[in-house]
Amino acid sequence: MKKKIAMLTAAFLLTFGASFANRTNKEIPSTVKTDFSRHFSTAKNVQWEKVNDYYKASFLLGSNVLFAYYSDDDDFIGVAHNITSDKLPMMLQADLKTNYPNYWITSLAEYTVKHQPGYSISLESADQSIILKSDNLANWYVFRTVKKD
Repeated sequence: MKKKIAMLTAAFLLTFGASFANRTNKEIPSTVKTDFSRHFSTAKNVQWEKVNDYYKASFLLGSNVLFAYYSDDDDFIGVAHNITSDKLPMMLQADLKTNYPNYWITSLAEYTVKHQPGYSISLESADQSIILKSDNLANWYVFRTVKKD
């Protein structure tokens, strides 16, 4: 479980901060596409990408843009969507205000892995970029810090 959460977090980080090569639908395993169709039968505008060891589907479900992640072993990992900071649990909002007052949010996503919610956020200041993660809905922990030159 923790390995899948860590894998999903890594996939989010790549989505937020790195460029990656697109793959066509022909290169996505049929088992992944079949499982995706079973989970998201009403999905529209599905775009597939290969991100390191993950397959990522970006799609519309109703009016929501979602991202589904599958492992290189064709296993469903979880689903994510971008949110605004006012949609965070109050404890996470308070933790940001207390511990990161001089940072601004560059990306924020809510994800679910095996029915367990979590959040990933990218913050920046004049000196550094920080990626935080929360799996307990009460506080953040630093996933990665990058100093700016």
